[in-house]
Amino acid sequence: LLDRVRRHVARHQLWPRGARVVAALSGGSDSVAQLLLLHDLAVAGDLVLAGAAHLNHQLRPEAVRDETFCRDLCARLGVPLVVESAPV
Repeated sequence: LLDRVRRHVARHQLWPRGARVVAALSGGSDSVAQLLLLHDLAVAGDLVLAGAAHLNHQLRPEAVRDETFCRDLCARLGVPLVVESAPV
């Protein structure tokens, strides 16, 4: 999968090698997969994972649980996380 992502990034010139990237992280499966792929690319030296950002929209009772999950995941990966909360 990592090689497929590399080829896609190169083909579409999404970012230059060594670019600094911030991952949007909701806590859902798609953004978690994105973060894990970006983390693997950073470990391999393809990019710099500057951090992740999570916005708690306060729309669902589970929103606090999502925020906690994002905090825990980023802590385990050693990825800086910025969290904001705003009622929408």
